[in-house]
Amino acid sequence: SIFLQYSAKLLKKPDQCRAVYACSHLFWVDDQDGIKDGERVLLCLKRALRIANAAQQMANVARGSSGPVTLFVEILNKYIYYYEKGNPQITSATIQGLIELIKTEMQSDSASALPASDPFFASTLRYIQFQKQKGGILGEKYDSIKV
Repeated sequence: SIFLQYSAKLLKKPDQCRAVYACSHLFWVDDQDGIKDGERVLLCLKRALRIANAAQQMANVARGSSGPVTLFVEILNKYIYYYEKGNPQITSATIQGLIELIKTEMQSDSASALPASDPFFASTLRYIQFQKQKGGILGEKYDSIKV
C-alpha cells in the first residue's frame, strides 16, 4: 500500500511504527459493508513490531539499556482491538506472546522492574483481567490469556 511506503519515509522509528499500525485500519473497517482483511491487518502489526524492535535495539545501543516499552504496549493494544473485533488472524497465543515479550523487555531494563511499573502496560493488563472477570463471550476469549 502507498501508505506503508510513505510510513517508511518518516525519520524517527517510533513515528514509522505508529504510521504502520495505523495503516492496519485501512484493512479492517468495522461496519456492515467494511473490508475485513485479517491477513493484511496482521502484516501491518507484524511490521510495526519489527520497527518497534529496531527502535528498542537503537535505544539499547544509545543508552546501554532498553528504552520504554510504550511502542510494544501500543501494538499490544492494537492486537487486542482486532482480537475483540473477531479478526481470525489474531489469536490468544499471539497476545500472550506479546505480553511475555513486554515483560521480558521490562526485566532486561532493570532487575527490579515489575510489569506494574509501566502504568500503560499495567492498565492494559487490568483491562484484560477485567474482561476475564466480566465473563460472557468476550470474557471467554480472554480465559486462556495469563496476565
